[in-house]
Amino acid sequence: MVSIPPRRSQANFSFGDSIKAFLLQPGLPFASILCEQHIRNVFRKHGCTMNGIYSTAIVLWAFMSQIMRDGKEAACQSAVARITAFFTLHGKSAPGADTGNYCRARAKLPEDALKELCLGVASEAEAKVESKWLWKSMHAKLIDGFTFKMPDTRKNQKEYPQHTAQKPGIGFPIARVLAVMSLATGCLLDATVGPFSGKETGETSLLRRLLKGFSAGDIVIADRFFCNYWLIAMFMKLNVHVCFRRKKGHTDFRTGKRLGKQDHLIQWYRPARPAWMSHEMYQSLPLVIELRELRYTVEAPGRKSGRVHLRLWFKASTPGLMLANSVATAFAL
Repeated sequence: MVSIPPRRSQANFSFGDSIKAFLLQPGLPFASILCEQHIRNVFRKHGCTMNGIYSTAIVLWAFMSQIMRDGKEAACQSAVARITAFFTLHGKSAPGADTGNYCRARAKLPEDALKELCLGVASEAEAKVESKWLWKSMHAKLIDGFTFKMPDTRKNQKEYPQHTAQKPGIGFPIARVLAVMSLATGCLLDATVGPFSGKETGETSLLRRLLKGFSAGDIVIADRFFCNYWLIAMFMKLNVHVCFRRKKGHTDFRTGKRLGKQDHLIQWYRPARPAWMSHEMYQSLPLVIELRELRYTVEAPGRKSGRVHLRLWFKASTPGLMLANSVATAFAL
C-alpha cells in the first residue's frame, strides 16, 4: 500500500496556536481586522445600527472574541471586561461591569446581517487569492456539517426541535449546519442551517441548497458521508471536481480498470429515483459515471498511521498518487 508522509511545514503548523496568539491581544482583537464602517454599512441595510457604548461594532467585536474562547473567558462578564479594556486603551470612558446591556445589545444582532458580513469578508479574501494558494490551479472547497444547541425557548423549539430521544422540558433545541470553506483562505464561503431531524434535514440535503455556489474548475473535498451517486453526478454536471472519502465496505481492486496498486477506475450505475428527486432531474443524470478509486496510508509523527480510501472524479486526468499526497498533507490526516 502507498504511504504518504507529511511535509515538514504542514506537520509543524498549528492553527490553534495562531488563534490563541491573536486572542491574547489586549481589548478587542477583531477591531484591528474588521472595519467599523464596514460593519455599520452592512447592519444598516438590515435596519439594525446601535450607537453609544454598546455600538454595533463594539458588540460584534466582543461577541466574536467571546465565542472563540472557552471556560470563564467565554462568559459575558469576561466579554464586558474586554470591552472595558478596549475603551481604556483608547482613552474613553469605560462601561460598568453589569452584563445586562451587553447581552440585550447582542440579542439584537440580526442573523441575516451576520451572514452577509461573514460572506462579504470571505468574498473580499477570495478576490485576493494568489495562484500559489490554489491546488494545481483549482480552488479547493471543503464541505462539512456540525450541530449546535441553543437556549430552550418556545420559538427555538418550534423552529429547531430538540432531539426526539429527550423528554419535553429536559432538552435543548438543536440545529444542523452545513458549511463550505475555502482551503485557500480558510474563510467560510457559504452555510445553511436546518433542524436536526425531520424530512430533508440531513447534511446531503442541506448541501443541495448550496450547489449554486460552486463553479466549474472547483474541487470539492468531503468525508465519506457525502460519497453518494447523486451528489457526485450533480457536481459533474457543474464541471466541479470531486474528492470524497469512500464509505466503509470491502473494495476489490482487481475489478474495473487497474491503474496501479490499490488504484483503479470503477463504474457507478444510477440507482432508483429517490422520493425527493423529480423525474426531470432524474432523467438528466447519467446512467453511469466513471470514478477513480484509490487507497493509501498517511503517516504522521506521533500519530497512528491512518488508511484513507478515496473516490475521485476529475474532468482532466490527474495522477492518483499526486492527488493523494496533496489531500493528505493538506488535512494532515
